Amino acid sequence: MGPGLFLISVAVLALQVLQTRILSVLMWHHHSYMVVTMTLLGFAAAGALVTVVPSLARERLRATLVWSGILFAVSSLGGYLLLSKTADRAAEMTARGSYVSLSLFYSYLLAPYFFGGMVVTVVLTAARDVHRLYFVNLLGSAVGAWVFIGLITPLGGERLLVLCATAGPLAALTFLERPWPRVRLAASLGALALCLVALPNAPSWLSVGVASNKAMSMMLEGRASMRGAEHLGSHWTPLCRLDVVQLPAPPGKAAPINIYQDGDAITVMHSDASWKTVPPASLNTLAYVPHHRRLQAGGEGPDSLAIGIGGGIDLRYALDYGAESVLGIEINGKTVSLVGEDYAEFNGGIYDRPGVRVEVGEGRSTLRRLEQEFDVIQLSGTDTYTAGNSGAYVLSESYLYTSEALREYFDHLTDEGTLGMIRLAYDPPRESLRLFAIALEELRRRGIENPSQHAVVVYHEIPDPEADIVVRFAGAVFSMEPIAAEDIALYKRYDEVEFYRVAYYPGFEADNSFTQLAAAIDAGTEDAFYDQSPWDVRPVSDDSPFFFNFHHWSALWEDVPAEEAEWYELTGGPIGLEILASLLVQTSVLVALLVLLPLLVVKRSGLSAPNAWRHLVYFLALGAGFMFLEISTIQRLVLFLGHPTYSLTVTLCTFLFFAGLGSLYARRLQDRPARALRRVVPLLAGFVVLMAVGLEFVLDRLLHLPLSGRIVSAVVLLAPLNFLMGMPFPIGLARLQKLAPSLVPWALGANGGASVVGSILCIVMAMEGGFRSVSLAAAAVYLIGVWLVTSGPLSPSRTGSH
Repeated sequence: MGPGLFLISVAVLALQVLQTRILSVLMWHHHSYMVVTMTLLGFAAAGALVTVVPSLARERLRATLVWSGILFAVSSLGGYLLLSKTADRAAEMTARGSYVSLSLFYSYLLAPYFFGGMVVTVVLTAARDVHRLYFVNLLGSAVGAWVFIGLITPLGGERLLVLCATAGPLAALTFLERPWPRVRLAASLGALALCLVALPNAPSWLSVGVASNKAMSMMLEGRASMRGAEHLGSHWTPLCRLDVVQLPAPPGKAAPINIYQDGDAITVMHSDASWKTVPPASLNTLAYVPHHRRLQAGGEGPDSLAIGIGGGIDLRYALDYGAESVLGIEINGKTVSLVGEDYAEFNGGIYDRPGVRVEVGEGRSTLRRLEQEFDVIQLSGTDTYTAGNSGAYVLSESYLYTSEALREYFDHLTDEGTLGMIRLAYDPPRESLRLFAIALEELRRRGIENPSQHAVVVYHEIPDPEADIVVRFAGAVFSMEPIAAEDIALYKRYDEVEFYRVAYYPGFEADNSFTQLAAAIDAGTEDAFYDQSPWDVRPVSDDSPFFFNFHHWSALWEDVPAEEAEWYELTGGPIGLEILASLLVQTSVLVALLVLLPLLVVKRSGLSAPNAWRHLVYFLALGAGFMFLEISTIQRLVLFLGHPTYSLTVTLCTFLFFAGLGSLYARRLQDRPARALRRVVPLLAGFVVLMAVGLEFVLDRLLHLPLSGRIVSAVVLLAPLNFLMGMPFPIGLARLQKLAPSLVPWALGANGGASVVGSILCIVMAMEGGFRSVSLAAAAVYLIGVWLVTSGPLSPSRTGSH
């Protein structure tokens, strides 16, 4: 049964990560949470069913495995097709906050994971050597991560979905007893799958559409401000799907090309003919103003850095305003190849111009390994809603806008350097206000007595190239020069017609959130400001990098005033918190039912037996603890490895592979399980605490290594911990097989159910206390579970097995 278990394990993990990408395109990024929930709930439901109907893992063993493999394929494709036809309706439910209905709506996504969970549950329940088969299960999951990373770009999401589904029938074939029907069926299925996978493009009935309320859909359907846009192609990557759209050209003019990320986040690629130099007072060029003035006076041009260059606009700005050199950092390698190779003729080879250098990588991670200082560092609205969702365990976190990020930007500026950052200007402000707070607090930390004297906040509305006063005003503000009274009076006239609006500069007299916060930080009373703010705009750290979460938990119970209803509908309100809270409640209830109802239905002693509840706590603790450590480690390695995809792949594969080796080794300890657990788990907890406290210290000293060296270092650091993590589960499962074999599938379901709740609770805890606290909580959970399962009798009739 090992080969079939391996195939299903590969397919389930690859399908899980793939579906997070599909949902981010088909709907919105926050819907990817549902995939994690449905995956683990499917496993929990499978465990509950096998507990209630034990014959599925006994007399009907092979039939169960064969049909589960086949139905895994049917439900994988069928569930996707149902979802693709009804995605807009699910989006409407989200907008209305109908999360209970939305969960029922998503229930068909649970089906493939239920059938995949049936295979895993039945195989492990019937196993004579649970340690070896658990290793096969974990090894298959590790390979599944590589399957997604390696095949998503060449195959695309649709054909990779077919490949994942095909693994189900192939697994079923390995469970058949008679070989010849197996061979004929395998040949037929293989031929069908290869036909679909080998197609240059997925068939139209299988293609992943884009949500109707996303920018790309509105552009292509003529619902935007212009008509006649042409879709040039789609490109799947582990981070997002890129769609290239040629905009319609106005009469006698050239038009740029839009590159959409998951159908919405846009980066623009200009040709030389479509590019129009903007005045020095535009938001993208304000940071160049003092350096441009120095250049005009006969000085040298600035050395600049642009993070998140996309289609190359920031490179053009830098060159237009006299940069001697510009380093562009872009996280998505496919974007770089599109701009630098596929469309290089269109954009005039912007990546290859003199003085331009482009690197692929996460902005912070790349910057940390540079010793160079820059005159200008520019981040023009750099983010997508996709980068963190490779693992589906995140709430749009960003390491570009934390306190440590601003610290590194300042460290890499020359003495006269400027940092330009563009964020969305909501009213009342929140993104820009939090960024303002982070910057001023970091300046104060660096010993600057009045940090408010070194920052400017400008809201951009409609640029006026003829308004020289705007250029003079912006130049004076950024150069910290006195502003003439007549210039201020003239500027106010432009401010009234919304050419430019200054929210803050040193000495600004208006009473707004920026001036209030600036005064509070200068006086050291910012905590009072944060407490009174309707938004959570406190600075965020790398340990809890949820920059885009501005809502307090109390927002879940607030009524929306009528005058704010339109804004609330536009921004969606606290959608992230609403999804987290509703999922946490719903999954907790469902897990409780899936764990308790099987015991009641089969009328076993179960929880009513003396001390048998210890099994329940033990397997719940293992599920939650494993998930806590896995998710927090993925996050903590992003900056070190330089890419969310690398962090996801390396962490998952290392966790699963070495945990599998730990499972194999644990077979030697099964004769005295309680004693083994008392030794292994405290050692495991010690490693967790050590990693929680000292991981960043070690990683910082290894940053100079090339990528291959950093990957090897990460594996070496994680391997001992993961090896130990692989032991408690098979030891406990083998022990339960001796005490109460019928409860083995129930234990598997409890473990999967705890992983469901743990995957959500982990994010809630990280938002409040950081990922380091999540790791420490995992150590506590492991210790409590093992202490309970080894400190007393587990069965009234077989206490000697303890």
